[in-house]
Amino acid sequence: MRLPATLTGAWQCTLAGTGDQAFLREVFASTKSIELHLLGPDAGTRDAFIQMQMLAQRRSIALHYPAAIELIIRHHGQPTGRLWLHEDHDGLRVVDITILPAFQHMGGARACLHALLNLTDADGVPVHLHVLQDNPVRHWYAELGFEITSVSSLYQAMTRIPTVEEHQHEQT
Repeated sequence: MRLPATLTGAWQCTLAGTGDQAFLREVFASTKSIELHLLGPDAGTRDAFIQMQMLAQRRSIALHYPAAIELIIRHHGQPTGRLWLHEDHDGLRVVDITILPAFQHMGGARACLHALLNLTDADGVPVHLHVLQDNPVRHWYAELGFEITSVSSLYQAMTRIPTVEEHQHEQT
């Protein structure tokens, strides 16, 4: 994956390593605020819940997307989020992109996705993702050229097919 090399400004991506596990746990926990609130104040229960859910997510990703890579999104070197990507014969899949709440609306996801779309446009590769139907970011994906390809009870599958004209237009 060439994405880490293409992000050279304030926003960068680096491959996640063993030293990033505490941060990745924090990122994961940030997506479970409702569930954590319902569990109450017991830290042990909350920790066990996060550990169990994070392990289940990792197992699911390994099962469905065995070649997935996990990247740390950084802003001026500080870890701010994570990005899971999977590349296969169908194209590139954004498995997950999560920015910590304190860093949301600062352009991190936008920088990563624009760099990613520039790469896939140049290669002529489609990009796929799933988004919760009630997630407001789905409208932003549509603005980026993603189209709904299927709908389930919870998710919308979206795909962005690059065209040569789109890529050439961006280059000029």
